[in-house]
Amino acid sequence: MNPLNLRVVLVEPTQPGNIGATARAMDNMGLEDLRLVNPCDHLSDESVKFATNAAFILKKATIYKSLAEALADQKLVIATSARVREKFHSFLHLHQLKDELAAFPRETPTALVFGRENSGLTNQEICLCNYWITIPTFGKSSSLNLAQAVLLVLYEFRKFDFKESLAPFETAPVANSHQIEYLKDHLFKILNDIQFIRPGKYESLWSSFSSLIGRAKPDERDVRMMRGIFNKIELSLGLKKKRRK
Repeated sequence: MNPLNLRVVLVEPTQPGNIGATARAMDNMGLEDLRLVNPCDHLSDESVKFATNAAFILKKATIYKSLAEALADQKLVIATSARVREKFHSFLHLHQLKDELAAFPRETPTALVFGRENSGLTNQEICLCNYWITIPTFGKSSSLNLAQAVLLVLYEFRKFDFKESLAPFETAPVANSHQIEYLKDHLFKILNDIQFIRPGKYESLWSSFSSLIGRAKPDERDVRMMRGIFNKIELSLGLKKKRRK
């Protein structure tokens, strides 16, 4: 889902801190379009404080008198609820949403709707939405803080698009067999010098370390780092000088 086509709608939020924290969550996830339906003072000192560096989202937030008005230009509307409601049989858990959204073009204008802190969305408001999702909880409290819920839902949405939105990490080539064997030889020279290996245990220890390295799958940088550590150990203990003698 393209973040430029995703917006957050808060219905009658009563806590300025929640609005500010929502703006911060949106900024974390690359969104800027915040829509507020009959909110409390969204530009209060408390709201700006909780927004941290995302006060610009608060300043350009749009205010509406009704949810219907806030959603008029949206093609896909997703409601959030702390509980599954009997009147609506198509409630999805948050993790199920990805498969449902696969059928929609990436550019589809989409709104995520969050209800009041104390009572959520009314059934009439939920009827304005295409999908209804709930976030399962496992403790005594069944509902999340409003801003926490926004951050969690936005994170899941951004996961859908991670391959395109995140720059690829630069990875070093996996170490080849020659490099791995030199690493092992280097370590075992040190272990021999400090008399760590007990008589008759060389092969079993070599096998165990080989297995560990096999599971770790070190890259070339890992091998260079470990070889550097081994060199420092040798210098500190004077082992290289002893070998030359």
